[in-house]
Amino acid sequence: MENKSIAIFGDLNLDTSVNVCDFPINVGDTLFSVDGIIDFIGGAATNVACGVRALGHDVNFASVVGRDPLAEIVFNQVNNFHLSTKNIRKDWPVTSRTIVLIDQQGNRQCINDPKLANNYTYPEQEAFEVMSNCEFVFTSTQNWCRHVATQAKALGKTVAVDVQALVDIDNYHRSFIQAADIVILSSERLAKHSHELIHQLWYEFDVEVVVVTHGEGGATIGMRSDESIEWEPAFNTGAVVDKTGAGDAFVAGFISAVLEEKTYRQALTHGQLFASSAITTKGSTNGLPNRAEIDMLYTQYCA
Repeated sequence: MENKSIAIFGDLNLDTSVNVCDFPINVGDTLFSVDGIIDFIGGAATNVACGVRALGHDVNFASVVGRDPLAEIVFNQVNNFHLSTKNIRKDWPVTSRTIVLIDQQGNRQCINDPKLANNYTYPEQEAFEVMSNCEFVFTSTQNWCRHVATQAKALGKTVAVDVQALVDIDNYHRSFIQAADIVILSSERLAKHSHELIHQLWYEFDVEVVVVTHGEGGATIGMRSDESIEWEPAFNTGAVVDKTGAGDAFVAGFISAVLEEKTYRQALTHGQLFASSAITTKGSTNGLPNRAEIDMLYTQYCA
């Protein structure tokens, strides 16, 4: 298997995950969660980068953190995932954080402080160097990534974006979609039928591949090349512990399969298997399955 590399741009946080009994949380005395509070790096782009790296691919990861002690904790964890910190810039005063509350069913509530993400610009020359030797580029939808996605498209890269729980095509996401060859999203809040959106992205935005995830309801893929739309049911590979980053895990599995020149239909299956496995552990980057584990799951569920 040829080890193709990918450039990934986007958010890098320190995620503090906290176990709670149920939602909503009642106001009152101190709650105790023995061994129930952990810190791991997170953020959509970070989760994807860690997942793709866990599956054996080279990743040029670019992000931004603060000039603070928290950044050193983040850098250490990035290194633990065998990702380089070379393109992670310390351009902000403080590093962004997320608090993730997780109930006993694995449902979660995230509270994110993105710091200066809305007013930041990743330097164009540095972005060019990050993606120069990569055929594929993935960006999250933090505001500063829209310029990177547009730059990657102009350079002829294959651009993938995850617009997550999109309601409809809006001004914020429009430029990301215009730059993308592959658009991935969740149907969780979608205001129209997924097939209708797929056709709109094909014909109004020239998007080649659209993937819509439905959580426990599986996933749908639409390929403009043959105007086909297919649905695949979800896999259940174990008890759900934490749904945080499930969509990002799907993206990691899907993109890794594309890098391996599998068909998009095969990539859909790999994405679902990777996501199903990832949510059996706590933390969006904790306990991600490796290549051997995913190959074993594929043999078990798909052979």
